[in-house]
Amino acid sequence: MKIETGLNAVDVALLAEAIDGFLPTKVCDIHSHVLEPSGYVTSTLAAHLQGRTIGPASYREAMELILPGGRLAEALLFPFPSRDHDRPAINRWMYDEIATMPGSFAALGLAIVAPMDDPGVTEEAMTAGRCRGLKPYHFYVGRPDTSQVALEEFAPEWMWKQCDRHGAVLMLHLMRDAAVSDPVNRASLLRLSEKYPNCQAVLAHVARSFNHRTARGLSALANRPNVCVDTSAITESEGMRCALEVLGPGRVLYGSDYPISHLRGRCVTTGNQMLWLYAEENKAPEMTLIGIESLLSLRTACSQVGLGKADIKRIFRDNALDVLARFRA
Repeated sequence: MKIETGLNAVDVALLAEAIDGFLPTKVCDIHSHVLEPSGYVTSTLAAHLQGRTIGPASYREAMELILPGGRLAEALLFPFPSRDHDRPAINRWMYDEIATMPGSFAALGLAIVAPMDDPGVTEEAMTAGRCRGLKPYHFYVGRPDTSQVALEEFAPEWMWKQCDRHGAVLMLHLMRDAAVSDPVNRASLLRLSEKYPNCQAVLAHVARSFNHRTARGLSALANRPNVCVDTSAITESEGMRCALEVLGPGRVLYGSDYPISHLRGRCVTTGNQMLWLYAEENKAPEMTLIGIESLLSLRTACSQVGLGKADIKRIFRDNALDVLARFRA
């Protein structure tokens, strides 16, 4: 797989279809990654990430490919997850990089964290305003197969409590086959979002609805205003439409998932599973970028639900700014 730095003729045509008359002039990306390779064990990174540094500045430049015209105004960034890396050092590197960005671009950071980490480290960073929330990940539970881990195994209560205290973001990549439709996950989300109402829980990838049928489980969270979803790397309109219908356009936030957004491919629903398709693996160079597929899917979903420009503007920026504004050091 390859992180693309340019567009071909198919990309240009599809990007125009995705954004013309649809994409607002200013966008906030709520879900993107940075990477500093010295803090990672090289063998744990995919080949297209090995040896690559992705800082806030290079991320911003790369996003011009799919958000042209200087539209990217703000972004919430966090380190790329990996099973073996120096989380505190990578977080500190990210904070320092963000501090160098010009005022014309508002970059904010989430600390990547594991259940066994010292909460005092991220508490200090939040109090100093260097960290705007937490990004736990299932890899850090500490066993070889983490596909079926429950939410509280990788995002224990101390993370919810800390984010609640600061009005901070807790970015969650749900696991288990049914994701948000899984009864164990739903019970945890309902209990913890009620107990910690100031914790801004963002369920990544439309609550990990790469299989769009799992998005139906969002109905259980309809009355949880501190729970929202982002659109990152979702390439089917059905899951996005379900989120818009169930949660409303005020709780759906645009996310790119860079650098995943710049790979050629898409994810499709098949039965009760999801299937990732990549151009190189399928010898299909005509495939477009995941980020373009995601924009096309979001545009289709917004059209199907009948959203106007004001609601679309909320999805691409205003909702994220509202969530981020709740943070207090």
